[in-house]
Amino acid sequence: MYNVSVGNPATEFIGLDLGGTFLKAARVAPDGVVGRRLRQPVESDSVDGLLSQLAGAVRKLEEDGPAPAVGLGIPGIVEPVTGIARGVPNLPSLEGLPLAAELAARCGRPAFAANDANAGALAEAWLGAGQDVRNMLYVSLGTGVGGGLVLDGRLFLGHAGYAGEIGHIQVEPDGVRCGCGSWGCVETIAGAPGWVRRAEKAVAGRPSILAGQRLEPAVIVEAAHAGDAAALEVLDGAARALGAGIAATLNILNVERVVVGGGVSAAGAILLDRVVAETRQRTFPAVFAGCSFRPSALGADAGVIGAARGAMLAGG
Repeated sequence: MYNVSVGNPATEFIGLDLGGTFLKAARVAPDGVVGRRLRQPVESDSVDGLLSQLAGAVRKLEEDGPAPAVGLGIPGIVEPVTGIARGVPNLPSLEGLPLAAELAARCGRPAFAANDANAGALAEAWLGAGQDVRNMLYVSLGTGVGGGLVLDGRLFLGHAGYAGEIGHIQVEPDGVRCGCGSWGCVETIAGAPGWVRRAEKAVAGRPSILAGQRLEPAVIVEAAHAGDAAALEVLDGAARALGAGIAATLNILNVERVVVGGGVSAAGAILLDRVVAETRQRTFPAVFAGCSFRPSALGADAGVIGAARGAMLAGG
């Protein structure tokens, strides 16, 4: 779709990273430096309220001067030709909307919209952990498990925008129902709700540090560091699912770099080392040997940087 390392706009662009719970936005300079930022709870009660919030965030950031274009990342699919949003389970009011056109009409600026993991891949390939390679898989770990692909130096979306959806590779045919409509997808195990569901099951009937705690990935990881058996069971399960999904992708596409980002990736080496070990067991030896694994270099900024970069490359 877009070459990831070209373009040299002369002013700051605006990147919007829309999650199921929070909206993050920032001004991003031509060299990728993030300037003024804002973070707000998402106004998800109505589509008009949400679109008004996005436009309001742009106006707030433009108090420092106008931006030539705006980029938006969403937790769903954006069709490459029509720009229509599909499969946005956490923000269903966006389903079927031509988001770039709607945002442009409200902001009076050219707008670009993309899946949030694709935006993250674009950012990491430009300035982050994938900038020294031409072929990369970006995996985003959060409420869901997203993925973005850079192939031969270009962001690859596929025919309808669904390329890279590693979270929906099936790894447990008899597993729980996934939001995509299938069963036993990587996301059902390695997404944050999967961690919680499996932790609740793991602590039942046995002593655990997790008993009585508010379960979430960060708490489970802390207990795993302390050697808690239930927490380690949950961690190992997530790593096994991710390893299976990544291995399948590597065996098909033979990329040279896997970059792991998103909020759950803050678990660090205790998770990533397990994911790498699982991937090794499931991948052709030569394919694995030719691939390196890196944590995200841009962290929580990957979404806004990638959204702004998309706006830059789209010709804003």
